Amino acid sequence: MQLDLYILYFFVYSLIGYCCEVVYCSFPVKRLVNRGFLYGPYLPIYGFGAMIVLFFFQRFIEYPLVIFFAGLVSTSLLEFFTSWLLEKFFHAKLWDYSKHFLNIKGRVCLLNSTLFGIMSVVVIYVFHPLTVGFIEMIPIWMRENLSKAILIGMCIDTTASIYKMAAFQKQMLEIRKKGKELEIRLELLQKERTSQAFELLKNKLTGEFDEMKLKFNTSSRHIIDAFPSITSSNEETKLQIELLKMNLRDYRTKMALQKSKLKQKAKDLAFDHKKRNVQ
Repeated sequence: MQLDLYILYFFVYSLIGYCCEVVYCSFPVKRLVNRGFLYGPYLPIYGFGAMIVLFFFQRFIEYPLVIFFAGLVSTSLLEFFTSWLLEKFFHAKLWDYSKHFLNIKGRVCLLNSTLFGIMSVVVIYVFHPLTVGFIEMIPIWMRENLSKAILIGMCIDTTASIYKMAAFQKQMLEIRKKGKELEIRLELLQKERTSQAFELLKNKLTGEFDEMKLKFNTSSRHIIDAFPSITSSNEETKLQIELLKMNLRDYRTKMALQKSKLKQKAKDLAFDHKKRNVQ
């Protein structure tokens, strides 16, 4: 079936896009960054982009410049629409190019659009001939089963990822509500305090709130890591996301420092062991 081939093409280009994105984002920070909204190692937006380029512009294979500019425009429109749709659905911008040169509402920018145009040319002239040759070597019955498994797996992944993002949004709202409730309760207790019981209750309430924030910070790391420029038009939510980013940076710094100390300790132990052996 032709549909099986399209599903396999879509998955291959989603996988290639994921690999490119991980390398592109991991290199500057010198650590592995797991990109993407989904749990699996693929980015469907790249799959859709590649399929648009193949369906509509492969006929212009003799004109690389046409493919470059057509790919640049079409994939930029796809990214803009996807950003708008996700913001409407999740009430947050999962990526924001506002600080980039020549951007449109922070949804697309000249740098990324140019890279998409280059990738469109690479897909047409390099990746697609190789992909077609590779997939055609797979027996038809295996292609059919593989495409079905991929489709089911991606549907399950998408459902789980939407639930994850919805839980993230809900937790942010709960944190804000809990914080406001805590302020009101402490203010009332401050007025009515008569003994040391106030301090005990105050410590208990703040401790519970800090524990709640710690759990939320831990659970939100994947989303902040995958979308480091995530933001929101809601000022409260925007501030909350910025605090999450700061907490994650502090966590990374502490982990790096701890790792450095452990390495130094291992070196010291190795040196002491070598010194004893020499003696």
